[in-house]
Amino acid sequence: MSVLAGVDGGATKTVAVVGRLDGTLVGSALASSSNYHNVGVKKAAKAIRVAASLACRHAGVSARDLETVVMGLAGMDSPGDFSVGKRVANLTALGKRRIVRHDSVIALYAATLGRPGIVVNAGTGSFAAGIGIDGKVIRAGGWGSIIDDEGSAYDIGRLGIRAALRAFDGRETKTAIARLLTRRLRLRTLDDIVHEVYEKPMTVSEISAVSKLVAQAAFRGDRAARSIFTYEGRVLANLVSTIARRLDMTWSSPDIYCTGGVFKSGGTILNPFRRELRKHVLRFTIRRPRFEPVVGAFIVALKEHEIETRGRVLANLHASYGRHVRRL
Repeated sequence: MSVLAGVDGGATKTVAVVGRLDGTLVGSALASSSNYHNVGVKKAAKAIRVAASLACRHAGVSARDLETVVMGLAGMDSPGDFSVGKRVANLTALGKRRIVRHDSVIALYAATLGRPGIVVNAGTGSFAAGIGIDGKVIRAGGWGSIIDDEGSAYDIGRLGIRAALRAFDGRETKTAIARLLTRRLRLRTLDDIVHEVYEKPMTVSEISAVSKLVAQAAFRGDRAARSIFTYEGRVLANLVSTIARRLDMTWSSPDIYCTGGVFKSGGTILNPFRRELRKHVLRFTIRRPRFEPVVGAFIVALKEHEIETRGRVLANLHASYGRHVRRL
């Protein structure tokens, strides 16, 4: 039986699904990070191979039956990155065809099924991407944690740590983030976090996890935490308005799909996001993505076989989605 695979290779985890040419998903699995910037080429390839092989095992098929494997990988931000990404893909030895795409592309297809629209992602990193009426695909942001990724969980965590330390100095008003950090990281005093950040050092994923503490403080009305979320909401809106402008969508009431863990903060991030976006895009509709990004990789694999995600194929995908992705 011929099967296709889709892989979402992120900084935190790797997700794989396998499915048939009729759109039915038959297996899924998780593995560790496959962002080569964080774990190296060999470990990235191993994580992808493990996830896809386990998904095949759960489906009762052999990995040797894989026809096409589409890998949406984080950190594909330059031609050099794509060159390394292809090395990672080839090291997996999965499938007769191995295709590497930027993770924004698979998120876009998971949300829009290839129809016009814009997706904005605020997870460990951040980006926006859109498909125009003419099928043109573009993206903005997502240039990595050192030089960009504003609006991401990493940036929220970083600003949360900074706000706590500035309050510790007396440069800014007190914030509940300090107490939450001290408790969660089991610090003797807040300034011990400097050792955690620089000497340990804290990873991108660990700093991103601090965003949940900032969100807790924001929910309780902490001024510093709410200020951080207001800033990040505006940044994410700017990413979307940039895509809308470049695709001539500012007057066409585009559908906006918000993905990533930061948006689970609800109104804390969405309210400033909406306010800022309305300054540049008069009408828009915020929608939930149809599927998780890993399914976007599978949809791209179907497209490579000239199979459109509509009709019976889409119905099969919907029917099997809950069994194989939502439970992950």
